[in-house]
Amino acid sequence: MRASVIFLLLIPAFIALGHDFYLFYNEHLNPGVFSIDLLKKEFKFSALGFIWTTYDEASYKSVVESTAPETWATIDSLLTIKAFYAGLAFAGIFTAFFLILKLFGKGPFVNEEAIYMEKSSKDVSFRAGSQSKKMQYKRK
Repeated sequence: MRASVIFLLLIPAFIALGHDFYLFYNEHLNPGVFSIDLLKKEFKFSALGFIWTTYDEASYKSVVESTAPETWATIDSLLTIKAFYAGLAFAGIFTAFFLILKLFGKGPFVNEEAIYMEKSSKDVSFRAGSQSKKMQYKRK
C-alpha cells in the first residue's frame, strides 16, 4: 500500500491528536513553561463523547431524547472511546481490508499481477545487479 494512502487514512487520528494538544496548551501552557513531566502528568486524550458534547450539545441532547434507552446504552459506551484511538482504528481497519483485497487480487487490485508480469517480461531489465545492455534506438 502506498504511503500517501496510509497518510490519508491517518488524518482523523492526527486531527484528534492536534485537538488534544490544543486543549492541553490552552489549559496548562498558556501562562507556564512546557516540561515533559507536565505533559506526562496532565495530557489526556479526548473521548468522542466529550468532543460531541463540547462542540454540538444540541444534537447530543436531541439524540439522547429520541433514542431508545437500550440503544443509548450502546451508543454511550462507544462515546467513551478516545478520539485518537478511534482514528487509529479507522486507519488500521481500512489498511487491513486493503491488504486482504490485495492478497486475494480482488477489488482495485484485479489484474495487477498480469500488468506486472507483462512489464517484467521484456528483454531489457533495469534492476540493480542485472546485466544491462546498450539501449538500441530505432531511428529512420
